[in-house]
Amino acid sequence: MSKKNSNIIKLNRRARFNSTIIIFAIILIYVVASIIISVSKEPITTYKVGSSNINNNITCTGIALRNEIEISSSKSGYMIYFVHDGDKTKKNSAVCTVDETGNVITAIKEAGESDEGNELFTDADYAHIRSTIDTYKSSYSDVTFSNIYNFKSDIESKVMELSSEVMMQQINAGGASVSSTLQTIKATESGVITYYTDGYEKKTPETLSEDDFNQENYKKNSLKSGDILDSGSTVFKIVSDENWNIVCQITKEQAKALSEEERVRFTINNSPNEVTSTFSLIEKDKSTFLVLPLSKYMVDYIDERFLNVEIILNKFEGLKIPNSSLIDKEVYKIPKSYVPENEKSSTKTVKVIRYEKDKKNAKDVNTKTPLDTATINDATLLDASLQDATPINATETDTKVIPTPEGEGRNKKVELIVYKTDEQYYYVDKDAFYDTDQIYTNVGDNTIPVMSLETASLKGVYLANTGVANFIEVTIVKTQDEFTIVKNDENLKEFDNIVLDAEQVRDNQSLY
Repeated sequence: MSKKNSNIIKLNRRARFNSTIIIFAIILIYVVASIIISVSKEPITTYKVGSSNINNNITCTGIALRNEIEISSSKSGYMIYFVHDGDKTKKNSAVCTVDETGNVITAIKEAGESDEGNELFTDADYAHIRSTIDTYKSSYSDVTFSNIYNFKSDIESKVMELSSEVMMQQINAGGASVSSTLQTIKATESGVITYYTDGYEKKTPETLSEDDFNQENYKKNSLKSGDILDSGSTVFKIVSDENWNIVCQITKEQAKALSEEERVRFTINNSPNEVTSTFSLIEKDKSTFLVLPLSKYMVDYIDERFLNVEIILNKFEGLKIPNSSLIDKEVYKIPKSYVPENEKSSTKTVKVIRYEKDKKNAKDVNTKTPLDTATINDATLLDASLQDATPINATETDTKVIPTPEGEGRNKKVELIVYKTDEQYYYVDKDAFYDTDQIYTNVGDNTIPVMSLETASLKGVYLANTGVANFIEVTIVKTQDEFTIVKNDENLKEFDNIVLDAEQVRDNQSLY
């Protein structure tokens, strides 16, 4: 018979049961603790970047002020106009006639009602009338319904203007008997003729008030052939000067935005053509008047008093991100001469002397003691004399305390996380270094304390595309309210995911 193995120790069933419970309890505690930590941890929200723009243009209503000369009649009667609204005329040219008896007007109406009436207007005349109607329809809104009365007067005036040749024919056909009852009124100046009055003829930028911009109270009295006017009434206006002003009512904030400009660009009535002009500001009680002097385009808007003006300021385009996603990150500026170039690898490294007993990232060093009281020349601090090394930024170095390392120094290669580069420096993550690291300058065996490096602050966001918070620098174009427009470049692109609240995470933190 074989002997039993005396080295085997049997555990009773109770002991095996207790060990199973202990292991299971440990696992259960770990799982519960993980769940509690996960639930209690504030969730990290990401934001999908989209393209956008910030438009600082100023949209306002402008009042056109011109040198308008009112011409009146010495007789009362029916008006007959010979010059189209907006046409130029010479001095002493006949503009209109006052028909005291109404015989000429009656003859014209009878001609229009006859079979030959359709021949009074050409196809071009009808096209002009249709164009005026289409323009009104495209700009119609319930808010500006009252403008329909001005529109009605304008259409009637256009129709009567197009009948001027027929009127002249009737006058000439009437001979001396007709001419004796007519008074011809001539232009006292050369200029542009217009047929309406509204009470703004003698106003200047200085005499305008805020009430003048209230279009609900605006009344435009259109003058047209066939109207009966009393003696002394205005029968037409001459604008003898191409110089005119557009006066806009703007806010104090908008005036402040324009205060640093010498000239402004703007459009009139949504025209694709931009106008450039000098400007002046007139302070009023609750607002400011922007005065835009012009020496052309007056004829284009001769029959309009109110104009839609858009002042074109800077338009900023780029990627729209919340301000909460932005964070300032302090980095080291390492001269490129310190970093060996490796053609086979894009990874950047530097060689340092590292004292392994020192704690990493001891960033709470005070800056109250000057450099000359620190022990930077101690033989235990550097592998080579610091007197041969030139600090990058003497001003910064003079206010820093270089911590004394502990333990034995060893050569080590540190892989750099490069956020930015320029002609002289790599801008790298500070957390890759110990405060007591000594960087080799690649000039002999010279080294320099990492704490002597120049620092910079980069504005950036945490990219979250890979589930890890990776800091990237962004270029700010414009900040407005709660959002910022940044440049669309190789660092950040449309549809990238970024951390919504940058204060919630740290660099290289897992987000899930």
